[in-house]
Amino acid sequence: MREVPVSAGSRHQRGHARRRPWRVPLIIALGGLFALAGLRLLLSSDGIRGMVRSLVTRAEPDSPDGQWNPVRPVVADDRLSPEQREKIKRLLSLGYAGGTRPASVASGVTVIDETLASRGLRFFISGHAPEAMLMTRDGEIVHAWRYAYEDLHASRPAVFPPPVSATGCWRRARLLPDGDLLAIYEGHALIKLDRRSRLIWSYAGKCHHDLDLDAGGNIYVLTREADVVPRLHPDDPVLLDYVTLLDHDGVFQRKIPLLEAFENSPYAGLLPKPGVSGDIFHTNTLELLDGRLVDRSPAFRAGNMLISVRELDAIAVLDPRTETIVWAAKGSWSRQHEPTVLASGNILLFDNVGHRGHSCVLEIDPVSLESIWEYADGPQTPLFSETCGAGRRLANGNTLIVESDNGRALEVTPDTRIVWEYYNPHRAGEERELIAAIPDMEILPDEAYPVWLSDR
Repeated sequence: MREVPVSAGSRHQRGHARRRPWRVPLIIALGGLFALAGLRLLLSSDGIRGMVRSLVTRAEPDSPDGQWNPVRPVVADDRLSPEQREKIKRLLSLGYAGGTRPASVASGVTVIDETLASRGLRFFISGHAPEAMLMTRDGEIVHAWRYAYEDLHASRPAVFPPPVSATGCWRRARLLPDGDLLAIYEGHALIKLDRRSRLIWSYAGKCHHDLDLDAGGNIYVLTREADVVPRLHPDDPVLLDYVTLLDHDGVFQRKIPLLEAFENSPYAGLLPKPGVSGDIFHTNTLELLDGRLVDRSPAFRAGNMLISVRELDAIAVLDPRTETIVWAAKGSWSRQHEPTVLASGNILLFDNVGHRGHSCVLEIDPVSLESIWEYADGPQTPLFSETCGAGRRLANGNTLIVESDNGRALEVTPDTRIVWEYYNPHRAGEERELIAAIPDMEILPDEAYPVWLSDR
């Protein structure tokens, strides 16, 4: 250490003055400050920071039941203004209300044709609660799954933000062959439950709208982030959608940004012009393709993904190998949901407001975009759902239609005759004055009860 000079008049004090007792703690304190500064610099990398946070979270001794998979932070808030951070917070809180329409007099099964209606169990979710139900065509609930988001938040408040209205129900649920269940809290999380509603794992990745599984059990799920993207808007944040791959245990593998997938494709012209902000995509459907359309277009090869982008009024195909959009189409539909490839090779989708401001279920030729079949709103066939909706072609040739906002589901024949109709008996709203929405419903193909349900 360099010796500090002393004045001539104090040289006789050198023996002890150089060893002032306050120097040792001062040196220790300064060393600690330098060490903290170095650690902060080291952790400035998102990857290292995320790794450390993940390790710290997993190491906590009071872990609740299930495997917890925290998501790595991706937005550097220190470069954003308080106003921008507040806008991002509002964007990330977007979701769906449990109900928006006054409750109707009708409740439960109101129409059933014993001969023509499908006999399979109905699996559906409801806006009244984070719950999925399995129901006979007569309306009897034979099994239910339920898990409150508040339990996730209470167990991991640093990982799962406080509950909002969007977490009061599930936006999507997928029933697995063994009775396990995957469910999405809109904009917040994906969970896996066993058939007794016990938590297996949870992924806090701002998941939303839809998911699909490949043959190996890997999960593709829509996720989103909010950030300021100067090439879109110099100041206001946008919601960016991703297709995120998780393994069967819910562990993050990779993600594909849809903005770049469009920008690096021949379909970049579908993107909004610069100056846009907010929810610019609102991707609401993800379906893995099985290759049945590949003879008509190589874009539909097995492993590619059919998506629906509501804000672009477009459906598209994403190639996960090249991370680009390889096919896209716009048509008469507007703010559509749930495009799905049929056994015939056509595409069925729910057109929310393209039918003169009302709803319609369309079957289209994916090459010519010609309408092959439709069930449209009319004087004798009322149909309207502004925010969600679905159409599913059944094994018997009928079509299951989910009129989400009105809490209604109906099964119609090819000649558009209603052979089964159901109104949700559950209620939503502060005064329970609203019919609970039905975000999704499907009819299981097997008439028999699943094996895992035999001990019910």
